[in-house]
Amino acid sequence: MNIISNFVFRQSICLSTRHLLINSRTYKSNLSYDKLFPNSKSLDILSGPITAPTNESTGKDKFNGFIPTDITHRHARGPGGQHVNKTLSGVEIRFHIDSATWIPDWIKPRFRDMYQSRINRDGYFIIFSDETRHRLLNQAQCLDRIRALIRDASIIPKGLSEEEKKTIEQR
Repeated sequence: MNIISNFVFRQSICLSTRHLLINSRTYKSNLSYDKLFPNSKSLDILSGPITAPTNESTGKDKFNGFIPTDITHRHARGPGGQHVNKTLSGVEIRFHIDSATWIPDWIKPRFRDMYQSRINRDGYFIIFSDETRHRLLNQAQCLDRIRALIRDASIIPKGLSEEEKKTIEQR
């Protein structure tokens, strides 16, 4: 009798667990995006592939901020004990400058001149971050640095005014 009751009890637990699994996949909270914004199509954007934004709004000669790169993760350096040795939280981002179509052509030579110490023999620009223990934060920091460096390279220095030229000649 005891064996039969154990068998029935186990089957009832399995059935209730299966019921919970099925319901948890179909359950929608009152605060879900589908219920809060029923006419919104913004969720369709997240399900598709990631593509580069077009330069129609900013013009083809400006950098739009989109960076397609090779991202690798490696062990971070510094203190942290076993955590540093076990996790790949350091992020290294590299891209080939000559084949980067997302950087306008007039920025590339200035970018090479300004940051030649970060470019290897093959022409790859390399940047690394391991300041935080979180991979995603390090990746975001690398991408922000790249955007800032490209924008710095895109600033055209002003020429000397007439007064500045005269003062230089007088010296």
